[in-house]
Parts: sequence; C-alpha cells; structure tokens
Amino acid sequence: MSRKSMRRAASVVAAAALLAGGLTLGAGTAAAAGSVDLGSAGSSGTATPPAEQKAHAATKKADNILVTKQVVGDGTVAPGGKVTYRTTFSVPSGLDRSITKITDFHPAGFEYVEGSAKVNAWSLFNGQQDAKVTPVVNAADNSLTVANSGWRTSVIGNATLTLEVTYRVPSSAKVGTALDSGLSFDVFAFATTQKFNPMGVFATIRSANLVEGLTGGSADLGLGSSEGGTGSAGSAIITDPAGFVADVISGVIGNGS
Repeated sequence: MSRKSMRRAASVVAAAALLAGGLTLGAGTAAAAGSVDLGSAGSSGTATPPAEQKAHAATKKADNILVTKQVVGDGTVAPGGKVTYRTTFSVPSGLDRSITKITDFHPAGFEYVEGSAKVNAWSLFNGQQDAKVTPVVNAADNSLTVANSGWRTSVIGNATLTLEVTYRVPSSAKVGTALDSGLSFDVFAFATTQKFNPMGVFATIRSANLVEGLTGGSADLGLGSSEGGTGSAGSAIITDPAGFVADVISGVIGNGS
C-alpha cells in the first residue's frame, strides 16, 4: 500500500472512531444533564451529595429581601468553557428596599468575561429595564462588584433586581468536582453588608462534549471551529452527526491521493 493510501485509510478510521466515541460521549452528557434538579437547593440531609447532585441554585433571606443565585443552564461546564450566574433580588412583602452594591464571589481561577455583567432593574419611567454597569473585578478575593446610588426593589409593581455575570472556567478545572460560589450586597439604611459566601450554588465540572472537544479541530479531517457561524463543524455535528462524519470520510477519500 502506498503512503498516500495509508494516510487515507488512517483518516477514515479516525473519523469513524470520532463518530463512535463522540456520540457515546454526547449521550452520556445528556443523561447527566437530565438528572440535574434545581429544586434540590436547600434540601435536607446530613450526607454530602456527590458533585453531580450538588445544588446549582439557592435562596437566602435578609430582612424582607429574598435573593436567589443560580447557575444558568443545567449547572455544568467543561474545563475551559463559560459559565453564567444569575442573581435576583425581590421584596415579596413589607417596605421597599434600595440595593446599592452587589458583589458576586466566583470559584478561584474563574476569569470574568469582559462585557458580560448585566443588570436589569426597575426604573421610575420605564419599569424593568437593563441598566448600564461598570464592574470592578478583584482577583485577590475572586469577586466582581457592581454599585449604584440605589436599585429599588418593591412588592409594588413587582420591582426586582437581577445581575448576570459570565466567567471562563480554567482549562485545568478537574472533571467531577463541584465548585461553590457566593454573594454579598449592601442595602440603604442597613447597618451591615449582607453576605452569603459560600452560598451553596455549585458549578459542576464535566467532561467536554463532542462539539466542545472539536473546537479548533484537525484541518486534515476538515474539522473547523465549533463556535459560531452557520455551516460550522459544530452545527453540522449537532444536526446530523452521522451525516457529518460520512461527509468527512467521503471528502478524505475523494481529496486524498
């Protein structure tokens, strides 16, 4: 067999293995994601649950303020991936409250994704709307802070306050671990900062799925970036994984000589 023929055969075998192994990985990931239950936050029991069963959301109370923090999505993220936290403040009863500062505490090693911090707050003339914020990142204590003269929360009109922040998970994050996070906030006329750190809101580190594993993949197999763009390798694999690999094999056989 010539060297070129051997290369073609090796490419076909690699593509076939990619399909077999990748689809298995994808199925396993989906099964794990389906087992996540946000309602488990605050459940009772003395035994420490395994990483995949730890809560991805929690609600705390400070006077008449309820604050809920959660990991957006299924609560899992692969090493090197992005994870978003959403924190919502509400006042179900009693006096209106004015939140002047929010500090989000993230796991060590997480890096803030520039421009991702978003606040949705109540406005006198426009009701609930997005508000521009300039976050202050403090790597020394793994935190990000946003501040204002006062974001109103009230039972009247269901005025709430929401902060969303996205972080990049370090590529060295250990698969199978669950990393806790926290929160603190200041309220006008409150004598002290309200702090819940850790808060029991975990991001579970899982193995990369097929698409994530192919990001920046092999040019020899015709695998492009899995991120963004219609017609990318990522979208082809998601919509028709078997057809995608079949096309790769056909391309390898047709173009290799």
